[in-house]
Amino acid sequence: MQDIFEIIKSRRSIRKYKKDAPPEDLIKRCIEAALYAPSARNSQPWYFIIVKDKEKIMEISKAQPFTKFLEGAPYVVIALADEKKSNHWLEDMGCALMCLLLEAHSLGLGACWGAIYNPESQEREDHIRKVIPIPENIRIIACIGIGYPDEIPHPKKVKTLEEVIIKII
Repeated sequence: MQDIFEIIKSRRSIRKYKKDAPPEDLIKRCIEAALYAPSARNSQPWYFIIVKDKEKIMEISKAQPFTKFLEGAPYVVIALADEKKSNHWLEDMGCALMCLLLEAHSLGLGACWGAIYNPESQEREDHIRKVIPIPENIRIIACIGIGYPDEIPHPKKVKTLEEVIIKII
């Protein structure tokens, strides 16, 4: 069993995937991990769509310039939120997505999220809705590419504790 701190430290955004698709059960397990994330008042405002249709994935990848990498993913998970269920739905979704990404890494999968939600424009969400019908009352937060990694990113450089801890009182 892997140590959670090692999983956190070694997780990277993977944007290149092998052609072989992982078993669907592994993708479902990543989503199941997201269900255990904390949420305001345990509101659990999340919903997910698993996309494996190549044509739909190609269209989804055009949502914005930084989601182009999705075109090579065997799966794309669309992360959705019901903003009426929580007054902190965006923070709730951030927690859920991190759980999903960590579980993917722990299972030997590569994953990376591409932002869809934009507080200043509905354009990206509208693009996704043209590909997959999603009710207007549900916000589209991100699209996550998942598959077997076909790249090994460099180790992440992070700030030191001395740089980020302002003071101990």
